[in-house]
Amino acid sequence: MKNNVTKKLLAALLCIVMIFSVVSCSSQNTATTDTSTNAESTTAETTESSETESTESSALENEDSEFPVNGATKIIPQTKQLRQTAETSQDFLVAYYEDCPEILLIDTDTMCAEFFDALLSKEGTTYTYEETDTTLTIIRSNGASCVIDFVEDTIYFNNFDLFNTVRSDAMSDLLSSQYVDKEGNSVYFSKTDSLDIAGLPILIDLAERNIPLDIYEGEKYIPLQTFNDIFLSLYSQNIVYNGKDLFLISGGVLDDSLKDEYYSIEVTERSEALADYTANEICLLLDLFYGLQDEHGVLVDFETFFEHIGLWDDLTSPDAGKASSALLSLATGYLADKHTSFVMASPYTGSSEPNAESLKVNSTYRNYIMYDQKIKAERAAMMPEGVPGYEEVGNTAYVTFDAFTFDPATRHNGYGENAAQPVDTIGLIIYAHSMITRENSPIENVVLDISCNGGGAIDSAVYVVAWMLGGCDLHLTNPITNSFSTSSYQVDVNLDGEFDANDTISDKNLYCLISPVSFSCGNLVPALLKESGMVTLLGGTSGGGACAVQHVSTADGNLLTISSPHRISVVSNGAYYTVDQGIDPHHHFSKFESYFNRESLTEYINDLK
Repeated sequence: MKNNVTKKLLAALLCIVMIFSVVSCSSQNTATTDTSTNAESTTAETTESSETESTESSALENEDSEFPVNGATKIIPQTKQLRQTAETSQDFLVAYYEDCPEILLIDTDTMCAEFFDALLSKEGTTYTYEETDTTLTIIRSNGASCVIDFVEDTIYFNNFDLFNTVRSDAMSDLLSSQYVDKEGNSVYFSKTDSLDIAGLPILIDLAERNIPLDIYEGEKYIPLQTFNDIFLSLYSQNIVYNGKDLFLISGGVLDDSLKDEYYSIEVTERSEALADYTANEICLLLDLFYGLQDEHGVLVDFETFFEHIGLWDDLTSPDAGKASSALLSLATGYLADKHTSFVMASPYTGSSEPNAESLKVNSTYRNYIMYDQKIKAERAAMMPEGVPGYEEVGNTAYVTFDAFTFDPATRHNGYGENAAQPVDTIGLIIYAHSMITRENSPIENVVLDISCNGGGAIDSAVYVVAWMLGGCDLHLTNPITNSFSTSSYQVDVNLDGEFDANDTISDKNLYCLISPVSFSCGNLVPALLKESGMVTLLGGTSGGGACAVQHVSTADGNLLTISSPHRISVVSNGAYYTVDQGIDPHHHFSKFESYFNRESLTEYINDLK
């Protein structure tokens, strides 16, 4: 009976992971965002098939190997298959230590050619390189630079945020939309201003974590997972290794066609080297990128935190299942910020779901599940025929959606005549605007109902705020680098190609309906609406969620999401404040039924005026 309850709870928690997308945020350092990839293949001489088979076998059986000391062990190049789907793969050049084949390395020539030049370079962003016998300096065209020292085992960034920003002209801009067309004209969004306060330089000491950079026969090498964590995961891309092949994970999702193959290796204990490196690397990653460290009591570093909460022994165990379960408990029990989640277990466990027998679950998760089920049941009872995206009740318009969605195809192809059945949130807003502003419209009040909204795409959140207020100021802080930024946007809602007063409903009486289920972007939007002083919030305190999501992985193949250091904030008197604790309404409703009796709610709103 207990096992069944535990499994049901785990299933519910893993389902909630799908709701929580991007807001969609001793040594501590940074960052995140979004980009697409299709890395071009690297051509290299393939190692003899017999050598390949023996290497893969030893990678799974060499249980007593230790991570070699710098320069002490022969490094052997090898071509692996990089799998994207069951039908799509390519040769990819990696390397390994002769005595430690389960931990892959990447040489700097491949790193620069395949990732910086092929994946990350685009219009406005290019990279140049300066090399000495022991260092590699990567200089981005916006002036940010990174120095990798292969003797001191350090990586130095003069401006980490600027080095890793999606757009070259701004330090922090979380929108995934390329909001200009081929002619350079603004489309749907127009960025009107930005304020960037640079953070402190970052020095990452890999030697402290026993993570070596190396030079062998004139080639410079970095562990693939270290490169993956520090550079690649910021763009929602991860390359993971199951001891046999490499797998490209885009947006945190392994292609369904590869799942069986991913878990096809023999279930075995991890070597001491792999277990230690995996633990050290996940601690490094969390020290650099987890954005809520102070709030969760990570006062020194994550190794100390794991020891304090009693998970370090499991994290470093040869049993990969114990390590995966420890990461699950970290996400659901000890951090429990709902953006940090466990997605898939290591292939060394033989199953995508970790053992939940000793799962730690924070009350945050239990309460969220309870509120989510209760409010949706109440809404279904009050609205048995379903919830319309747009509805008019007397002089009041209700705009309702449960996730902030953003469909790239619609964005690129343009929003057509079928606006009454929009495919994403932006389409719904465009339709609602056309109804509210139509000739002889009776609408005086507009209610944005996000009481059941668990988050989604930040592009749509910005679009909604700018529509309601006439503009959106998106404030970000990075507690790791101590950077601050504000990006200001206007939006084109009537699709006339202009960004003006005809694209907003700021002249109406504006309301926003929120609840404890309003999370992530469902928390961001009421935070910015309340900050403006132009919108009245109704309902219950929102569910929090301040950080953008970062998709990450471990050296033994676990997949997770974490709250990144890009934290959504509000600004008061020039100071930035996090919104992770949720937003209080101006008028509190004690019963969920009050949210959905729209005749009564309309009367209530008219009495407030």
